[in-house]
Amino acid sequence: MKKRETDQKITEWFRTEAENIAVPSDMKAEIDRRIQSAGRGKSMKLFTMKKVAVAAVAVALLGSVTAVAAGQLASTVGHSSLNDMVKDYDKVAEMEKEVGFEFPSLETFSNGFQFESATPGENSDYDQDGNALGSYTDIQLTYTDGSQDITVFMNQPRGYEASGEEAKGVTTIWEGEKSGIPLTVTKINHKFVPADYEKTAEDIQAEEEGSLVFAYGTSEVEETVSYNCQFEYNGLSYDFVGFDLTMQPEELAEMAAELAVAGE
Repeated sequence: MKKRETDQKITEWFRTEAENIAVPSDMKAEIDRRIQSAGRGKSMKLFTMKKVAVAAVAVALLGSVTAVAAGQLASTVGHSSLNDMVKDYDKVAEMEKEVGFEFPSLETFSNGFQFESATPGENSDYDQDGNALGSYTDIQLTYTDGSQDITVFMNQPRGYEASGEEAKGVTTIWEGEKSGIPLTVTKINHKFVPADYEKTAEDIQAEEEGSLVFAYGTSEVEETVSYNCQFEYNGLSYDFVGFDLTMQPEELAEMAAELAVAGE
């Protein structure tokens, strides 16, 4: 799936899901404003590749807010500007001043994935009541092998916790250790459907079981899978994301560890 098509589908999916979530009016107004801004021009890109996994997790957490204590992370709203994107690898190090922290980078991974772009982002976290927990910057590095992309998000850890509950629709597919770092790779199965699509009995069962996440608003039925490897190491939070990957989950973990130790 092309990146632009993926971003559009995720925007449609998140808008549909957000309508079914009860959130404070102030928070909803801000989310609606951010979503609408995504369509105002090419300079704003609200939903990037990471948002597939993050949006699914956020919806699941908001759906079980009774288990989320005050002061704990329930949702994240983020955006980035294409005007700030850098495609020259030699300029990546200069972005450390912009985001406010040092981060590792590679021009080429050992498996052949090569640097494509780097983009700084701004994010805001909210608790279950829509109270702002804080804001932070992150850096997004995108790598490609010519047929598939891996996007890495890095930021400094925040001082509050998520609920700790397993998000519905997120499945662990690999666990292990690479370069001394404990890692977990997860996946989410997405099904994009037209607005008038009627779910089959199999669809309903899959959704109830958490093995399939639905999104409405596309012209035809399309299924895709997002893969994620998220962890903390040496004072940074890492989030590796890819879609419809042909690599084994362990290879994604190997890439994650390779970048993390590159900063030592």
